[in-house]
Amino acid sequence: MKLTTIVLLSLSSLYCSAHMACADPSSSIPPPNIVGKYQWGSMREGDFWQEQPYDPYSQGILGDPVAITIHHTYRPLGANPPDPEQDKEKVRNIQQYHVSKRWGDVGYHFLIGSDGTVYEGRPLGYTGTHAPPNYGNIGVNVIGDFHEAEYPSSLQLESLVRLISWLSDKFDINPTAEITLFRQSNLAVCGHRDWNQTSCPGDKLYVLLPTLRDRIRARILASSPPYDARIVATQFLPETLLAGRQYELALSVRNTGYAAWSHLNNLGLESAAPDIVSVPEPLLKADETINPLSNRPWQIGVLAPPAPGETRFAVRMSESGRPFGPELGWDAQVLDADAFISEWLVAGPFSARPENLEADSADADIAKDFFAGEPLDVLEIMDPASESAHGYAVTDEYRSGQRNYRGEDGERSRESGRYFRGEETFRLSLDKYSGGDVILRKLVDGGVRDQRADVYLDGRRLAFWQHRGRQRFRRWRETDLVIPGYRLAHKNSIELHLKSKGTVQWGCSSFRYSLLSSGEPLVSPRLGDEAVHGEWNRWKSYGGLVDLSSAFPDAESGAAYLAAYVKSPQTKWAELRTGYNGRIKAWVNSKLLLAGAGYKPSFPDTERASVLVKRGWNRLLVKVALEPGAKDLYVRLCDRDGNPLEGLKIRLDPMDSDRERPLIARAD
Repeated sequence: MKLTTIVLLSLSSLYCSAHMACADPSSSIPPPNIVGKYQWGSMREGDFWQEQPYDPYSQGILGDPVAITIHHTYRPLGANPPDPEQDKEKVRNIQQYHVSKRWGDVGYHFLIGSDGTVYEGRPLGYTGTHAPPNYGNIGVNVIGDFHEAEYPSSLQLESLVRLISWLSDKFDINPTAEITLFRQSNLAVCGHRDWNQTSCPGDKLYVLLPTLRDRIRARILASSPPYDARIVATQFLPETLLAGRQYELALSVRNTGYAAWSHLNNLGLESAAPDIVSVPEPLLKADETINPLSNRPWQIGVLAPPAPGETRFAVRMSESGRPFGPELGWDAQVLDADAFISEWLVAGPFSARPENLEADSADADIAKDFFAGEPLDVLEIMDPASESAHGYAVTDEYRSGQRNYRGEDGERSRESGRYFRGEETFRLSLDKYSGGDVILRKLVDGGVRDQRADVYLDGRRLAFWQHRGRQRFRRWRETDLVIPGYRLAHKNSIELHLKSKGTVQWGCSSFRYSLLSSGEPLVSPRLGDEAVHGEWNRWKSYGGLVDLSSAFPDAESGAAYLAAYVKSPQTKWAELRTGYNGRIKAWVNSKLLLAGAGYKPSFPDTERASVLVKRGWNRLLVKVALEPGAKDLYVRLCDRDGNPLEGLKIRLDPMDSDRERPLIARAD
């Protein structure tokens, strides 16, 4: 049986170049011709309108779309016959208005002109501002006032059907199915008024939506055979596995044919290698039916081969033994236990259960720094007394005031701060400093994307600070910068200078600076050291993965820490890779490299970060939130191709040579 590889594309790579229609490997429906942003005269990076910056990425990524919402502009077409130039002017006006409202760009992903031309709005991979809910919701605007002034033209309606048919097929959206977004339920293709109290998209367009849904559905199925399917991994496919271990993989199968599926069809989910891929039987229950354009989740078992090497997995749908639809196939690297770090110093669990029981305790556990002591000094931004005492100054400030956001712990708080594109200067006191490295901790608005700055300490460059931002739901973020102790010797205070290197639109944000003499980035434990409440103890796994239920028995919640020391024969770039289906953070040499939010399958290598491993000893600290169902942890250091690094050694104490263990792959 010949195996067909299905290339899994990232969300952003699925979108056409927007300057023209293009073939889409994920859709059998051809896209309409789309006029790209710069063809209709869009604003560009660095442009402003009424002092507000153009930024199409300001609302964060769109996620997997599940809904398409139809709008109108409230502005009459005023073009009979159709006038594309007038349409372009209207699109530019809409963009300028939306930018002035701090939405960053056009709120809609597509707009349809008087002659049926489709104009690109917000980039399809990013969240718009057209409903709400906006996350996972594609916005399509039909230019015109369809409440009382006019009807949509036949050219507009035909383009609307073509556009939504393509989007629905691309993203596996059933236009007549009911979906739920943020506790609101609607049909997947709906009008703005279905989400919010508004007359949009106008009575004369809204009354056509049932017919439009039927036409969209018919268009998708028009060229389909009786039996066809599209199989995708619900989260992602495992590229790395531990030899001999059984895994569960979640799949979603879409019925893309025009015949319904039932147990009478004798359906199967076949594997080219049934010894390593097991599928559920029977596939459908006796009373179960999967209608066309509907999705059905399934769990399959994946057994990694017992020996290291490369292996291949593939599954495909069948009807009465006859395969149909494309295969889902992928290659995976199988590693033995020696490729993973399995000996650790462990401490915990520690609890930070919030007073508000509605908050997620796992969020609070992973967010709280259990090793942080009393700060040496604190600068409260926007507090006149604090700013004056610390000699605070800022240039090119474009916004300031209070914000009320949720933090990483899920709790809301109101903070005051400044947004600037220039420079910050301030002093911090060392009166309480007693030696060693310290942490400069900064509270920022995590919704501001690509915040970057050069940091200078007493006139000399210290480091490059950055925060990627684009956080939409938990916008308070604390970022750490470690200041070496030798930069603080014989000083009573330090002067810090930050030069913004962020985007020309947003620059940087600042809400608080704290100077800490202890905290998670500085943790360097030894066996038997005290760890908040308890000691650091030795724990070893003999199977490659860390079984947290064994390392921390009887612990169903709380934060747990794992520490080790890794010796490298030379300085080299490497990757730190972890696998855990709960919340996780990881530091190497005081630098936070990973901050995973969980909700991923328990496979190796689900989180990755580049790290410069220094010659000599390197400190590795991993923090996990213990949660029900989350117990398997994988941690390894490898090169950028996933191959184990030769010459690495691990110890629980750099001074104890008897416990040194090489971290290299076996020669075989």
